[in-house]
Amino acid sequence: MSNVTAIDSRKKSVDEIDRVLRNLMNLQGVTAAAIVDRDGLVTHIRRNFEINTDALGVSVQIVFGAASKAATHVNHRAADIVICENDDGYVLLAPIMSGIMLSLVTDDDALLGRVRFELKEAIPSLKRLFLNY
Repeated sequence: MSNVTAIDSRKKSVDEIDRVLRNLMNLQGVTAAAIVDRDGLVTHIRRNFEINTDALGVSVQIVFGAASKAATHVNHRAADIVICENDDGYVLLAPIMSGIMLSLVTDDDALLGRVRFELKEAIPSLKRLFLNY
């Protein structure tokens, strides 16, 4: 059995991942939506401002890792979503699958409950897409 994925199949997955990120960007206050791999590299991103993708990718992995360790120290199961509240908005992080993360950046105009809900709704679709990627 071959591990080679057809180019057409992969292109469809990339297009679908981009569609999910674009839909998340349409939410009020969302200014960036990114996929970060286990090495801290941004593999897919939609944004409406200039952003250092290297710094974002590494920060996502470090912050989520620290939050996951904190959860285990207080006898909680794995972290589902990490929300960083800042003066100018929020950064939300959620695992798609082992080591692959979805990160959303918002401004202070975002409706946090709505953004959180839509992030959770997007995870199963992204998980399916990355299994076939």
